[in-house]
Amino acid sequence: MPNSPLSRVPVDQLPEDLQRLRTSSIEMAGDGDRLEIFGNHPALYRWYQSNFYGSIFQNGNDDMVVETKWKELIRLKLSLTNGCFVCNAHNVPAALAAGYSQAQIDAMGDAESPLFSAQEQAVLALGEVFAIANSDGVLTPELHARLSAFFCDAAILELGFVATILSGWTKLIFAYDMVTRECPINSPERMLSPSAVHLR
Repeated sequence: MPNSPLSRVPVDQLPEDLQRLRTSSIEMAGDGDRLEIFGNHPALYRWYQSNFYGSIFQNGNDDMVVETKWKELIRLKLSLTNGCFVCNAHNVPAALAAGYSQAQIDAMGDAESPLFSAQEQAVLALGEVFAIANSDGVLTPELHARLSAFFCDAAILELGFVATILSGWTKLIFAYDMVTRECPINSPERMLSPSAVHLR
């Protein structure tokens, strides 16, 4: 159970859009705590939903060059690696809807699994670079070459930007104790199979 030192805005005092998001999150993950806390500053959550998810992640902006399915893959890789319970409860169904199989999702801990194509393996390897626990992560020439077989440099930048926002967001909600974590960073249980994770 999240126990943030930040105050929570009573549900009936939340703006209508945050009330709806909170209800949806409780239905999906059993946890809407972060919405009550962001009730203190709704504009920040709206920026995240509209400008990041609407314009960049879901390609609401015509300037984006990466298909959403690749962003879904790197998002799930990060949320499983970082261990955000609420994120995983949302991201596993989204990955399935994007066309990834349950077997692939269960194999996310092994970026080189033969269940993944070479392109998927490269995106998963990039996700590992941006994980919270990987403070020394870097785009090596070898990984750049792997990615370049499928993506232009603009697309590689876009994937890295998406991964940065996602991991930064996770760091924020972890640091302020706004969500339930599955297990501590760097624990042996970190890369549980999603089918083994208890999604309330």
